[in-house]
Amino acid sequence: MNKQQLIQEVNKEFNNVDLKWSEQIEVYRSFLTGYNQKVNLTRLDDESKIYGLYFYESIIPYKNIDFSKIKSILDIGSGSGIPGVVLKILFPHIQLGIIESNNKKVTFLKELINKLNLKNVDIYLKRAEDIKQDEYESYDLVTSRAVGKLKPMLEVSTPYAKIGGLIIIPKSQNYQQETNGLYHLNRSLDVQQSMNQFVSKNGIQHNVFVFKKLHKTNRMYPRAWSKIAKEN
Repeated sequence: MNKQQLIQEVNKEFNNVDLKWSEQIEVYRSFLTGYNQKVNLTRLDDESKIYGLYFYESIIPYKNIDFSKIKSILDIGSGSGIPGVVLKILFPHIQLGIIESNNKKVTFLKELINKLNLKNVDIYLKRAEDIKQDEYESYDLVTSRAVGKLKPMLEVSTPYAKIGGLIIIPKSQNYQQETNGLYHLNRSLDVQQSMNQFVSKNGIQHNVFVFKKLHKTNRMYPRAWSKIAKEN
């Protein structure tokens, strides 16, 4: 996928994107490519792969979201900025929070945000399960992409979402093996589950789990990671 194809697909799939987004995404690509030569952030070093497999595939799971109603997003395990920074470029009104536990990636993200001159972006160097009391029920949308298994990511993500907010976890083709016991976790966390499945322009299958948070999260969640990992 080249830049023009990316622009065409994004403008087709998403409504009311910022008029300058394509200029910003090119700054992002150029900065990522140069930085990646010094610090290994992604194996996708070909320009067409960055446009297609990196930018496009990271945001297409959110094509059915009405971002005019989303004021804040938390991206857990954003790595080098996907999907959070790309969504922020498309919809600058969003308050973006990023949780990343890798120091070198946090350094890159801070430089990237400065390079793009993005406002209202908070980057946290920590693990998501280390939540503070004032961080509960803070975001309209919480998401994690390619970070971990479905149930652990749902448990650490849900506490950050507002009541009525969404938790979105895109998964690959092998998602079925991660769903055992999911119904019981949904009940414990007070979330309502739905799912979107589709094949992208690049022929990649997307299985997008969408959870709506119904009530405040019990403060026993998220549990210590050692307990979460032991069950999954």
